[in-house]
Amino acid sequence: MNRKLRESLGYKNQEKYVGKKCYKVLQGCDEPCSFCTNSVLEKGRFISWVHSNPVLGKRFLIKDSLIECENKSYRLELAIDVDSEVVCNVPYYYARSESILNECLQRIFSTTDPEASLHMMLEYIGKTFECDRVYIFESQNGFVSNTYEWCADDVSQQKEILQKLPMESVNWWYERFERNELVTIYSLEDIRDQYPTTYAILKPQDISRLVAGPIFNENSVVGFLGVDNPNEDMMMLVAPLIKVIGYFIVALLRRRDLLRHLNTLSFHDPLTGAYNRNAMFEHSEAFQNLHSVGIVYCDITGLKQTNDALGHSAGDQLIQYCFEMIHTTLDTPWVYRIGGDEFVAVFQNCDKESFLHQVKRLHQRVQGDKHHIAIGDVWSDQPPYDLEALIIEADKVMYEDKRKYYTSNYRVQEVDRHIPPCREIEKTVDTGSVFYQFLGTTYHDMEQLFKSMTQQNSTGYFFFGDMQKDLYYISDNMRDEFGFESNVVPGLIQAWAQRISLDKARNLYWKEMRAILSEKRGIHDLRYQVRNVHGKNMWIRSYGIVKWNEERSTPLFFSGRITHQDDEFVVDSVTNFPREAALFSRLEEIKGDGQKALVIAFSFNNISEINSTRGRVFSDHLVRTITESLTDQLTDRVSFYRLEGMRCAALVEFPYEGQRKKLVQQIREIVGEWYRLMGIVVPQPCSFAMMEYPLASLLPADFMEQLVSLLRIAKHDVNSETVEYSEENISKVRYMSNMALALSHDVLHGMKNFRVVVQPVVSAQTGEIVGGEMLLRWKFRDRDVSPDVFVAMLEKDNMINLVGRWVFEQAVCTCMRLVSYSPDFYLTFNVSLQQMTDETFPDFMEEVLQKYKVDGSRLAAEMTENCMDEQPEKLIHFVETCSRLGIWIALDDFGSGYSSLRMLLQYPTSIVKLDRSLLKEMAQSVDKMNFIYSIVYACHRFGKKVCMEGVETEGQNILIRESGCDMIQGYYHYYPLEIDALYGVLADQKRDDSDSKGA
Repeated sequence: MNRKLRESLGYKNQEKYVGKKCYKVLQGCDEPCSFCTNSVLEKGRFISWVHSNPVLGKRFLIKDSLIECENKSYRLELAIDVDSEVVCNVPYYYARSESILNECLQRIFSTTDPEASLHMMLEYIGKTFECDRVYIFESQNGFVSNTYEWCADDVSQQKEILQKLPMESVNWWYERFERNELVTIYSLEDIRDQYPTTYAILKPQDISRLVAGPIFNENSVVGFLGVDNPNEDMMMLVAPLIKVIGYFIVALLRRRDLLRHLNTLSFHDPLTGAYNRNAMFEHSEAFQNLHSVGIVYCDITGLKQTNDALGHSAGDQLIQYCFEMIHTTLDTPWVYRIGGDEFVAVFQNCDKESFLHQVKRLHQRVQGDKHHIAIGDVWSDQPPYDLEALIIEADKVMYEDKRKYYTSNYRVQEVDRHIPPCREIEKTVDTGSVFYQFLGTTYHDMEQLFKSMTQQNSTGYFFFGDMQKDLYYISDNMRDEFGFESNVVPGLIQAWAQRISLDKARNLYWKEMRAILSEKRGIHDLRYQVRNVHGKNMWIRSYGIVKWNEERSTPLFFSGRITHQDDEFVVDSVTNFPREAALFSRLEEIKGDGQKALVIAFSFNNISEINSTRGRVFSDHLVRTITESLTDQLTDRVSFYRLEGMRCAALVEFPYEGQRKKLVQQIREIVGEWYRLMGIVVPQPCSFAMMEYPLASLLPADFMEQLVSLLRIAKHDVNSETVEYSEENISKVRYMSNMALALSHDVLHGMKNFRVVVQPVVSAQTGEIVGGEMLLRWKFRDRDVSPDVFVAMLEKDNMINLVGRWVFEQAVCTCMRLVSYSPDFYLTFNVSLQQMTDETFPDFMEEVLQKYKVDGSRLAAEMTENCMDEQPEKLIHFVETCSRLGIWIALDDFGSGYSSLRMLLQYPTSIVKLDRSLLKEMAQSVDKMNFIYSIVYACHRFGKKVCMEGVETEGQNILIRESGCDMIQGYYHYYPLEIDALYGVLADQKRDDSDSKGA
């Protein structure tokens, strides 16, 4: 029994009636019913009759049939309360309803495939009631999504753009559904003012009327069935049918979910959701009927090293991340995980040019990401297709791609799995040497020999290993000193590189390894700095010998020793500051003398962006110039040291009480001055953190680790001049670490906890909303995080491109719906420097505009002066694409840099957004106000519209209106609005316009 019948009969749960006779429960009889139809029931046919139920005291239309499930026969009975239908006395209505219901039920039970049954039922309802669309929505995790639809021949499909709608947008529907009521809209314009969000969603679909009814699963509404624009004369007929059919739809959905679960277990990879190897073999037969087949073979680089160094959970995250990259870039649903780190994407009936374009897009996406995937491809239009042979071809191409990556990144190439194993070691060993003759005639213990060479008091560490198996044995002291889990170390060459302290030294190390392989060298000799298990940096010399096979084509054996070097010479070549090891030594001396010292850590910010735009030589010159000035002006009071990355430390040993802020300010001024002199405009050139040493029982390495963590907080907290040690700040360190993990998780799981808001832009003349700026918001632990914090984290982790695509699609979708209230409404979206370097982003923009059928002229891409000045060649390509798509260009923060006027002439911007700093200057004097007026005049002369940002007071608003600006944006008019609130404001504005015109 469904919920309605249980409640009518007074049963709270099924335990009260399960096992009882049907005639007792349903009819109140003590023996079988004389009118029972069991003997005449048949599969696929319904028997209809009217019966007065003595228990409920009502007349019902009864429809009986026979169904089979798991080789058992079941009686299916549907009872419709005909007394409650107002129009039940109309013979035509009664007969027509019964006929339509019979046809629906026949389609529901005519096949064992629930998906097919649903589509046949929707099609029948649509054609019978002459609808434009018939659809099913399902709700999950606070969203509703269109999962099934049928459309008339001349009606566009809507399912793709009706995914993950916020539940709030249809809350009022669900309130009625919970009461088992229908939503009936006879004219869409009737709900425009009362339910603006629903109106904005429905209006672009050309809906004028609709009926929707609930789908119940036990006592919960799990979705709804709806029809758009049915024949007006049949509205009364379709409503009760929708309510009845909902009970059968839930049974189909349950069966569908069960089959999907079984299918997932059989044909899908549980970690990524990709198809598995079983599915590929299952699908391979269908490939023979294709005109062409394209194969893209993908191999995740460094998965083994990630598993070894960070654990398998980190490896799983890497696999999920890379699959998402492949899945979202390649336009094919057929992506298979065929191995631990291997994926295959299959393109069906795709011409060669389009296929190669897809491959190029993936290469470009990978090049701009922090994780690398080796890619191989093959295309064929010559059936019959041998899928395995094509995959092997693509695999070979992939291997060459991987080889090039390792070569260009100074990494040791992995063993080529396409060639047979190398000859056995015995064939390459000269067993006739004196050494082997001695071993052959005497007792020997090689392990004991090795241990005697590597005693704990030894200043050296030893290693040897099989280069083809990539398996090594290390000495006990090397294992303990550098934190290896075992003497046996897979991938020692890669694992050792992770312990090298400096990027520059690590690059030299990989260059040396590459040279050994390419030049067939037999000797390795290099000096660099590594970090031990205690976090201490130490200078070492690594010396080794490589044994090759007879043809000198394959490296077989690598052994050597690593020895300590003196720390005295450790000086950074760029800053000329002593390195971290020297700081550690000095801190230990200070603690031993019973003294105290202040350590100020500071960072040079935005260096990675400067590297990418101006080059490494320029950034090194900037840093060198700054550190020379610091040495000249402050070395009499402060000792400077170079830390990892773009960080330095100032050690203050003289009485420093009262001098903290002064020292920080002097360093800040020196750094900021050189940034400005060299044309680098950033909001915060350097960040600061400080701690006193000694602190509790912390060793120097642990002390510096905490200080660097505080420095990370300082970089994110632009309002804090200096971050000092406190329990509160240490808690912030943990909080920021957890936040970074959550941010990455949310991005990779469908932009979970992200949303967009819009700050309206008003006309300076009328005060009415004419457009808006789309802004990104993200929640962590149920609280909004400042965009200044999480956007910087996204850029650092190279996830900003993925997020930027999502924001653009939200902007297009929102724009499509906003036009319902304001046909001329425009929406701006922000574009980062990284997005402009993504060569696949323009294609994505075009695809999204086509998907939502939105004119590009309703959108404007906002870029800052820094973006325009730092990557002019990328900007030109992006601007040309926007121009082709009709998208405007808006110059943001105009007036905050040094090159504003040049930008007006150089780039085809349509909107100029004046920086709020100009607004403050306007109020200072008449001359400055006239200067701002001249900027507005110049913009108008160049054909640009002008928008003033940051207007917060009535006085500022009056000044801007008098200046001739076209548009105004700021808190005086509107704070950023949630999307549904924006629909409401626009609905009110449209109603007011209508009222004023009517008056």
